[in-house]
Amino acid sequence: MTPLVLAAVWAGGGVAAALLGPLRRRGLAWTVPAVAGACALAVSTAVPWPGPAASASYGAGLALGRPAAGLLVAAGAALALTLALAPRLDGGEVLTACAAGAACAIALAATVPIVWSVALAIAVATIAVRWITTAPHRATLATGRIAGLGAATLIAAAAFVPAAGPTLDARTALAGGCLAAGAATLLGLLPLGGWAAASTGLVRGADVAPWALLVAPTVLLGALALFPALPAGARNPFANVLLVMGLLSAVWGGLMALRTPEPARYGRVLLADLALAAAGLGSTHGPGRLGCFVLVLTHLGAAPLLLQSARSALDRQRRLAWLGLCGLPPTPAFWGRYLVLLGLSAANADALLLGLVASAALTGTAARALAGGWRPLDALPAPLVTRMLAWAVALGLLVLGLAPGWLTVQVFGPAVSG
Repeated sequence: MTPLVLAAVWAGGGVAAALLGPLRRRGLAWTVPAVAGACALAVSTAVPWPGPAASASYGAGLALGRPAAGLLVAAGAALALTLALAPRLDGGEVLTACAAGAACAIALAATVPIVWSVALAIAVATIAVRWITTAPHRATLATGRIAGLGAATLIAAAAFVPAAGPTLDARTALAGGCLAAGAATLLGLLPLGGWAAASTGLVRGADVAPWALLVAPTVLLGALALFPALPAGARNPFANVLLVMGLLSAVWGGLMALRTPEPARYGRVLLADLALAAAGLGSTHGPGRLGCFVLVLTHLGAAPLLLQSARSALDRQRRLAWLGLCGLPPTPAFWGRYLVLLGLSAANADALLLGLVASAALTGTAARALAGGWRPLDALPAPLVTRMLAWAVALGLLVLGLAPGWLTVQVFGPAVSG
């Protein structure tokens, strides 16, 4: 199977699920993303991983790397669980998820910057249209404008990355600046990342999932692949912007999460941890890179439960998921944040201090959630299979904390460990 066929499986499955009637919709919500993601195992992976700034020997072909295949498998399973645990579906969720999955499959297999950036722009446009149609609001309109601007900036970077040289000249500076601005915007980092915080509080969790579980990790993996291929004149500004903006966004997101009520609380925690992950990647040190993807894998496990509105039938499972995010050992969030802090300590003391503040705020947020800081918003009963799935998600998240580094390398491959 080629990456192009994999993308067609994602897109075709979403269309088929959306066209079938509501009686079969929930069953397909289970199967389509999971099967489409698992198909990545059938794609021959390229060694070494080429990434979106590969050598000219790849031409403009598509070549899926081991980290990309692992992400598609894990994200497909997480999307399937998110849709399966959702109390209500209208059919558009699975179509959006699969369209974004198809675009991300192309982005992850891209070997030239223009294919990577255009595929991400398509994924962002698909998600923005869904958010605007389901929750018309100034915030969701901002999603289309600002996230679209970030995707357009990445497309602009594609013109300058091939011409970037080893010294800091105009083209090299533009390449690094455009890459950093575009990636930071799509990850929801300040100052333009407010679109993510505002919009995720308005749309349902099943609609947030394609961005949180596919697009944001794809941007992080793309950044990881770009670092070794960029000349120092573009690589250093790119890393520094991710480091500074990631830390500021993590501190702001953590503090805001402390005072945010339950419906939007997890969204703030997710944004803060994504910002910490970006900072860990921007530190350019091995522990920071590994911590970045431990945090990604942690939220692939937590999101299927915590993106949903609070339900009395799943209260204990949600508390276990919050326990996994509390930041105390041996939870997976602790190890992810700890590894990021190790990377930040190798960068400079100020970065470490900001990382500690963000981590402390996130621990306080999880403690507040565990103390019972929510009222169930949905009294719908949960069938036995839904409750069992929720238990599996919550317990699987806690198991991740027992061997986070090993499991992260098993999912994404050794490239993420530095």
